[in-house]
Amino acid sequence: MVLVFVLVGILTALAIPIVNTPGFRADSEARNTRTVLQMAQRLAITHQYDVVVGFDTVKMQIRVLEDTNNNNTIDAGERVTYHGFENGIKFATPPSNIGLNGTVAGHSITGTNIQTLNGLPSIVFLRSGSASSDVQIYLTSPRSYTADYRGISVTQSTGRTTYSRLLNLVWTLANI
Repeated sequence: MVLVFVLVGILTALAIPIVNTPGFRADSEARNTRTVLQMAQRLAITHQYDVVVGFDTVKMQIRVLEDTNNNNTIDAGERVTYHGFENGIKFATPPSNIGLNGTVAGHSITGTNIQTLNGLPSIVFLRSGSASSDVQIYLTSPRSYTADYRGISVTQSTGRTTYSRLLNLVWTLANI
């Protein structure tokens, strides 16, 4: 019995360094970010008003504004929610852009028509479900290893979101 416990302990000790815990945490936050974006799009469609999603790269959180009068500013009576990152996950500039492997990314939030609304880089989900801009949001773990980068893309015309991982300096679509 003692021998079995010793063997299990040795095998566990060998397996622990293989587990990429920061990568799993980055996956979790990328999924959460994708969910927040999808929920914003659904709110815009079901309530028929714009939903502004802002990315606070200093406080490491996402702000969702239900813009009932469609003026792209926070007014009295409009609902604003914040979604913070956990486990030290942060916005970060990756070594390359999604879809443009080898092309250096300029920022942690990039896109064709990113707007600055209420001081934050933002996109607007319109009542049709489309977005105001194509956008890529990049996250990583506190250690910022290349394998820990995650990217969430939003397609402007449809508002569709996808989630990718940076593996061996190539972005691959993650299966969720």
